Amino acid sequence: MVVQDDGSIHIAWEPDLPGFEDHLHLYGLVFIHSIPSSTDAVTRIAERIGPLKNTLYGSTWDVRSVPSAKNVAYTSSHLGFHMDLLYVDNPPGLQILHCLEASTQGGESLFSDTLRVVLSLAQSEPDHYAILEKFPVTYRYHNNHEWYQQTRPHIETSTSPQGYTRPVLKGGSTSLRERQTIRAINWSPPFQAPFLENTGTCALSPESTYHSKTADQVAFQTYIKAIRHFKKKLEVDPAVFEKKLEPGTAVIFNNRRIVHARRAFENKGGERWLRGAYLDTDVFQSRLRVLEEEEPVPPSLRVLVEHID
Repeated sequence: MVVQDDGSIHIAWEPDLPGFEDHLHLYGLVFIHSIPSSTDAVTRIAERIGPLKNTLYGSTWDVRSVPSAKNVAYTSSHLGFHMDLLYVDNPPGLQILHCLEASTQGGESLFSDTLRVVLSLAQSEPDHYAILEKFPVTYRYHNNHEWYQQTRPHIETSTSPQGYTRPVLKGGSTSLRERQTIRAINWSPPFQAPFLENTGTCALSPESTYHSKTADQVAFQTYIKAIRHFKKKLEVDPAVFEKKLEPGTAVIFNNRRIVHARRAFENKGGERWLRGAYLDTDVFQSRLRVLEEEEPVPPSLRVLVEHID
C-alpha cells in the first residue's frame, strides 16, 4: 500500500488484496493498480469482499458513451457530483470502477468526501445541518419503461451504532441527540425530481406558527441556502480529488459517503471504457466484522478509525 502526497490510498493488485478493506472503511476511497485487462476483473475484485449487488443495470455494467444515451453517464458530457442509485430503496454501499480503455482527451474522475462537509456543517452551521437532516428530496429514474423513485433527506441519521458518530453541538438553535449517528449522506442532483408544493413544511419545527403556504416557502428558502453552502464546501478545490483512471486501475469507494463526477471528454479517435459493479453496505460490514474477528485492527489504525467514527 502507498499513501501518496495528496492523501489518496493506492494498492498494487494481488489475488487476495490484503488489508485494503480497513483503509476503504477509514477513507471511503481506494485505488488498485496493475489489474489484469479482463472484463471479469471487476467481479474478482468485488467478490474479494462479498457477493455483487444486482440492479437494473445488471450485476456488472459498462460506462461508455453511446449514441442517443438516456443516461448522462453514457455520454461524453460533464457529469456533476453525485451518488448512484439513490432512487432505489437500498442504494449500493460500495461502487467499483475498473478502467479498461482511456485513450480520450479529458474524462478525469473527481471525488469529494461528503462526510467531512457534513461534520463541518454540524459544528459551524447547525441550522444548515438541521434542515439537510429533515428536508425531503426525491430522486427519480424514469427511462426505458422503468420508473424508480425514492424520497430521503440529504443526511440520514440513526440511533444505531452503525455509522459515523455526529459530534455533540454546543449552542445554536438546534438540539442534537448525542447518540445519533450519521447513517448515510445523499447527494445526486442529476437524478433529483422536481420539488412539489408543500414539500418542506415537515422540515420546520412543530412550534412554527406560519400559515402552511408561508411555512413551505420559508422551509424551501432555508433549504436552498443550506444546500448552496453544502455544495460550495463540497466542490471547493482543496476538497476535490482528481485523477484520470488509466487502464489496469480500479477505484473502490463508499457510495453513501463519497460523491464522484467526471469531466467532459472528446471521444473522437479514442475510447473511455469503465466496467463497474456494486456491493451492498451489509456485505461490506460483514466483511469488516469477519476481518476484525480474525485479526483485530492495529492500534495505529484504530486511533484513526475512532477519530472519524
